Amino acid sequence: MSTTAIDLWGYRQRLLTLAERLSHGVSQLTSEATRPTGAEGTAAEAPAHDPTATSTAADEEVALSVLVSEGQILAEVRAAIARFEAGTFGRCEKCGRAVSRTRLDAVPYARHCIRCARADESNGTN
Repeated sequence: MSTTAIDLWGYRQRLLTLAERLSHGVSQLTSEATRPTGAEGTAAEAPAHDPTATSTAADEEVALSVLVSEGQILAEVRAAIARFEAGTFGRCEKCGRAVSRTRLDAVPYARHCIRCARADESNGTN
């Protein structure tokens, strides 16, 4: 079943909504991950025996990890929006075949059809 213009419009709307949500989340995580902690400033300046220093450092590490992950997804979403503008959305960047609606429903920013994505996974590439 081919992707219709209505389907494409729906994917575009989902991507724009996702981009907005991720942009806000990335901004929030960036400020959270880079703000000073504790009364003295950063966790690195906290006394070695301070039990909250480890917790704060772990929290910062988790925030940075999530920030990187969400930043990567945001980049993929923005690339998908650019593919809309270029008229190539819904086509696999490797083989040129249509990306299935099932795949786009699951991952609306997918660059590759399921066959090429699986081949990349089995080869350890993206």
